[in-house]
Amino acid sequence: MLDGMLSVEPWIPPASPDLATLAMEAADEAGLASLRAWPEVRKGGIGFGSLPPFLCWRGRVHGAWHLVLLQAREVGALVPGARTAPLPPGWLEALDLDALCRPLAKHPDFQRDASIHVVHLPVAGAFQVRTFGVPSPDLVREVLARTSQIQIWHLAD
Repeated sequence: MLDGMLSVEPWIPPASPDLATLAMEAADEAGLASLRAWPEVRKGGIGFGSLPPFLCWRGRVHGAWHLVLLQAREVGALVPGARTAPLPPGWLEALDLDALCRPLAKHPDFQRDASIHVVHLPVAGAFQVRTFGVPSPDLVREVLARTSQIQIWHLAD
């Protein structure tokens, strides 16, 4: 790897451990009596509620794991000729970040302490992100550069 470059790779969530079990354990640790939704392995990605599955990429920054979640419909819209159905307006703001990310952060693939970044692409070349844990916009930019033809990304206003 060259100096200054981040190492990222796709992550296909394994069937085990069951994400529902991790969600219940994380809810117990947080003192929550119940959960309305939790992540699940769906079509090689992470499903949550009524949203289509997220594509998952992981990387390490200063020895800590980070997981970047992208909506395939948004990434697909960046590919010339791809047709995708729109996501619900305001889906990122409405997302129950804790319920989605708390169990993923505790996944054994990440030594039980990862930061999770959920990314929305409102326009080509710009992204919005909600983070559970430690922010890492440079890692998010690297994932976006690897998953699209656009090489320069900036945070949307």
